[in-house]
Amino acid sequence: MLEKRIIEVFTESTRNTFREMFGLDASFLGSKEISSEADHGWDITGLVGLAGQAQGVIALRLTAGLLDLLLDGSGIEVSGTEERLQLSGGLVGELTNILAGSATSALKGIDVTIAPPVVIRGPSHEIGWPAIAPVMALSFGLPKGKFEIDLCLRA
Repeated sequence: MLEKRIIEVFTESTRNTFREMFGLDASFLGSKEISSEADHGWDITGLVGLAGQAQGVIALRLTAGLLDLLLDGSGIEVSGTEERLQLSGGLVGELTNILAGSATSALKGIDVTIAPPVVIRGPSHEIGWPAIAPVMALSFGLPKGKFEIDLCLRA
């Protein structure tokens, strides 16, 4: 029952965040359990850790192309490659933090502390998922691409 509730709150949080920040409808495409060793195809990942009555890791995973489109759609002026790299990393970190905060707030009665976000880049980057629970991937579609929220949580 809790797994279903977690998927619901993260889906709602994600859809609301993308609608409010970018005016985009993020369509929920489904969820599945994934292997921590599986090739993933994502270029950038924002991670936050959770501690308290729920522990684990939440990840927002995107392609570089979709991230560029989101940055362009945010209205932020970018004046060069280095600034674009910094701003895109900041955007992923902030999005991850907002999604995690909104979703965990909706889990009434569960006291959780969220760690500051960390951003990992590179087409072959790996995440050392904790061995506390299965990793669930929540897939979403936007008009110009897909992204994923990966959850490894124990509550």
